[in-house]
Amino acid sequence: MNNKSDTKYTLIAIVVGLIIILLSDWNKEEYHYNSKIDQILHEVHKNYVDSIDISSLIESSIEQTLKNLDPHSIYMTQDQVLSSMEMMQGSFEGIGVEFSIKNDTIVVINVIPEGPSEKVGIKAGDRIISIENKNVAGIGIQNQDVIEKLRGSKGSYVKVGVYRKIIQEYNTFNIRRGKIPIHSLDVAYEIAPKTGYIKLNRFAETTHQEFKTKLKQLINLHNIDHLILDLRANSGGYLDQAIKILNEFFSNGELLVYTEGHAREIEKYRANFLGLYKTGELTILIDEGSASASEIIAGAIQDHERGIIIGQKSFGKGLVQEQIPLPDGSLIRLTVARYYTPLGRCIQKPYSYDEDIYGGANSQQNPDIDTLQQFFTKSGKTVYGGGGITPDEIISLSNEILPASLLYLYNSSFFNDLAFQYVDSKRNELKEINFKDFNLSKQEMEIEFEKIKKWMLKELTEVYLTDELNEDLQKGKNKILDRFNALIIRQYWGWEEMQMFLNESDEIIVRSLSLLKT
Repeated sequence: MNNKSDTKYTLIAIVVGLIIILLSDWNKEEYHYNSKIDQILHEVHKNYVDSIDISSLIESSIEQTLKNLDPHSIYMTQDQVLSSMEMMQGSFEGIGVEFSIKNDTIVVINVIPEGPSEKVGIKAGDRIISIENKNVAGIGIQNQDVIEKLRGSKGSYVKVGVYRKIIQEYNTFNIRRGKIPIHSLDVAYEIAPKTGYIKLNRFAETTHQEFKTKLKQLINLHNIDHLILDLRANSGGYLDQAIKILNEFFSNGELLVYTEGHAREIEKYRANFLGLYKTGELTILIDEGSASASEIIAGAIQDHERGIIIGQKSFGKGLVQEQIPLPDGSLIRLTVARYYTPLGRCIQKPYSYDEDIYGGANSQQNPDIDTLQQFFTKSGKTVYGGGGITPDEIISLSNEILPASLLYLYNSSFFNDLAFQYVDSKRNELKEINFKDFNLSKQEMEIEFEKIKKWMLKELTEVYLTDELNEDLQKGKNKILDRFNALIIRQYWGWEEMQMFLNESDEIIVRSLSLLKT
């Protein structure tokens, strides 16, 4: 064999095979699998014809072994663990700015409220020219380089040189780094009279506390008697956070969820009588991207008929993972149990070991209702197990599938850069406007649309016929400009404001509000 990559994969296969055999048989025949694997790796390292990176071989073997179990049992390197910890712990340490690199210059897009940068006077639109007296403009700096230079331990200082374009002034700021929150709650506000709306993007360590704080505000400030909890595109996270949020909705010690596995006894989780919102009406929004912890909440609400579930069928992930740390800082995330809704539904849909098949969360991959196991609530309503959560009110989106040309535009840096250019040229005017009152003028719409059209015709002429592309642009003009409006709001006012703007035309939210009226 003269191909080194082929050789590597052959060795991986051998090691994986041995691990699987040893792990499956060691209890029966008391194999000393550690010593056997160690011996094999030692022999490969000592005697193999080519030089082999043993560490890489071991990590590849672990990955392949876990891949043979289920799609959710995975191996994570030390770097992956650290990155994941930031997201799931809900914070990192740094200076508290959102930035982008424009024309080879670091530009501050947003400043975290009450964060280290805001406290010293950094503003959106500022250009970071130097870090620790070293020039960082016009040198080809990359995003990761900026992150490494600006992040650091809480309490440490970093000197940042800033050019403020709007007043053409250069200043140096000595910023004391602090803990910067990564919010799992996107937005919370009164969406209609006495109706609250909260959107969660994941279930991290801080999710319940974020949720509880905002729920309390909605109750105290707006006296809400209806809550819309948006869990669309929320792929899950920590089980305990989902349970804590469910506790806010129940008062009688009801069963919320239970888990069980081969090596795990049944563990039942019940409401603890301490909920903030025990009697108010409740709507849960889900879609094909709602998974795991999101489905636990939707399942418990549906089983107890505590509220109404609206949207599309959820993903169908009913497995519980446990993180097992390894000595080098890496870990394995191992599936140890299945979770069941109060009625005993396991909503795990069938999966293939082909990640490309299982990984695509769409309704076509969830089993049809006719093939699902039926369960019955106290009132006799039918609910289903074995393929995600089927909403009480299924809403099929009327929007046509976006043409590939528009998807290309939306995912391009050009589209985002164009919004930034608009904001950057209008900062003085925008500061006098509430985002609710903002809208591009008819003249501005035509100017920006022509820029978009010109770019697309130049960018995609090798892929599309000019007539075809023009047709896509004209049909999608209103959608393009709405999205452009949203990007501008995001760039200047922030993420929450953009979400509120988008909600006004969101089909499922509009439908949910109309159902409340009836």
